[in-house]
Amino acid sequence: MPAQGHEIAKSIAAFASSNAGQLLFGVADDGTIAGLPEATNAAGRDDIQRRVMGAAKEIKPPVHPTVAWAVDGGKVVCVVGIERGIDALYYVNQRAIVRRGSSSRPAEPGEVDLIYRQRYAVGSHAASLPSTKQIAERMRRVLDLMNERRDERLTVADLARALGLSAPAELDAVFAGQVAASFPLLDQFCARFAVDKDWLATGRGNPFTSPVEYRPSPEDYGDLIEQAAPEYVYLVRSTSDVGEALIIVGSDSLKFWSLPDVWHVSDHVGAGGSNALISLYRLFRRWSQGSKPYMVLGRLVEPRLADALINGKAHPAIVDRLPLSHWWDDLTDLEHKWTTRKGSAKAYGESFVAAQDIVRAMLERQRD
Repeated sequence: MPAQGHEIAKSIAAFASSNAGQLLFGVADDGTIAGLPEATNAAGRDDIQRRVMGAAKEIKPPVHPTVAWAVDGGKVVCVVGIERGIDALYYVNQRAIVRRGSSSRPAEPGEVDLIYRQRYAVGSHAASLPSTKQIAERMRRVLDLMNERRDERLTVADLARALGLSAPAELDAVFAGQVAASFPLLDQFCARFAVDKDWLATGRGNPFTSPVEYRPSPEDYGDLIEQAAPEYVYLVRSTSDVGEALIIVGSDSLKFWSLPDVWHVSDHVGAGGSNALISLYRLFRRWSQGSKPYMVLGRLVEPRLADALINGKAHPAIVDRLPLSHWWDDLTDLEHKWTTRKGSAKAYGESFVAAQDIVRAMLERQRD
């Protein structure tokens, strides 16, 4: 019986990936029954069963082998039964394990792609699965974007730690394209770092598309943000004449995500845009006047970066490294009590002051 639990796990995973089978511990390669001396008593058998079940815990997705005992001429054999799993492949230390002949070994990247296609393809027009290399390239792209304008760069080890992996090498091999990422790992990666799952798997769309659904007005996102219990909320406005504005939520230092809507804080609005503008004003008033368990910070960004953030091409955390702006708080100063009209126009542009005029006029009509 292997001394290392890792070797037992590889054999169990190989059967789960390939075909149902049995592992016979205590039987030599030539079929001779040698028996397990340590299994001649109940305590020894309990210890072996614990070793087998402990080894199975190293496998992902989970595998549940059975352990039975056979006795021949006083020699005890451990019989570990494994059913073929419902998943295409099973992994030990993030490496897919397959059985070829009588041996269990890590699958090559090309084999992984082929096995998934064979397992899940339906008919001759089934779409091919993404290659290990392509997914690795996209994961590296995510890390590069997370590090943009960052003084202390994140490493693969930092991401592995955030994912709760036992060792950085598990993720290093995936990033290098040496090992195929399992579907559970892809799901975990996307959820932990707010990466678009479809983009990571297929390359369609952009890496940081908003993960939430559109809502009718800015105020309708208030409860969603409260429920997310973030550390920071960033109110971002473009310095363009249109004044595109968006909201970015920082759940923690590694997870930032944007709301799906964009609003024009300027006079570039129609009737619907005016209604959205006054709803945005009310949301900002709520944040400026009430206590909240998270920080609300303003940012002004140049148009090119604003476009990249809006379209999910730039990592939202980039705004954390930009200078502070009080534009959102100043927007609520409709009577210019702490910032003069001229001062606001100089700081944010004439279109910003025009947006304040629109909000003021709408509030007056509502009061009438």
